[in-house]
Amino acid sequence: MNRKGIVRAATLTGIAAALSLTATATATAAPATEPVTTVADLDGDGEIETVTATPAGDDQVISATVQGVPASIRVGADSAAGLEAPRVADLNGDGRAELIVTQSVGANTTHFTTLHFDGGNLSQVVGPDGTPVALAEGGGIAARLGYNCSPEGGGRTFGTVAAEADNLGSPAGELTYSGTRTVYTLRDGALSVRETVPFTGRPATDPLVVADPATCSA
Repeated sequence: MNRKGIVRAATLTGIAAALSLTATATATAAPATEPVTTVADLDGDGEIETVTATPAGDDQVISATVQGVPASIRVGADSAAGLEAPRVADLNGDGRAELIVTQSVGANTTHFTTLHFDGGNLSQVVGPDGTPVALAEGGGIAARLGYNCSPEGGGRTFGTVAAEADNLGSPAGELTYSGTRTVYTLRDGALSVRETVPFTGRPATDPLVVADPATCSA
């Protein structure tokens, strides 16, 4: 992976955006033939909906009933890895949960799509270019991919970090990373860029490199 590819990931206008969701929620893996569930307040009315992921060939159907009305969407899945319950987050702090849905699992990186309830159905969150946002976490020791949310005006901004090791092969405590931290706002199911901060030669513990997924928990 070269740095150009990683920076493209952070912009959310390419195929992947950097996310680290490890601490957001405990995902329940199951054989691809079994549905899995989680709970979330999808419309912000204080009532909790049950969200189900059901296998459908090489895809999965994410479904819920919101105020008595069925809502669902079919998205890709990794049948070899088994289904995981959608992860629940609130990326802008408006009280309406987003769903982070696993689509593929690799050796070091897992890819997700992000869903929201648009008032009538479940739909994919889109990036600045209008295409569905693809999220990723992982990268192994060679990269740092992650996300966090920051409070702002009673809501939240959403940030991603995507960085590549400068000195791969050095002892773990001496590794430094260069890349980009990007801040977004989410409104009506669409992300827009607020700020992009490039950085170079930062240790893994630097605030620009570190991501804290718990800050986006619903």
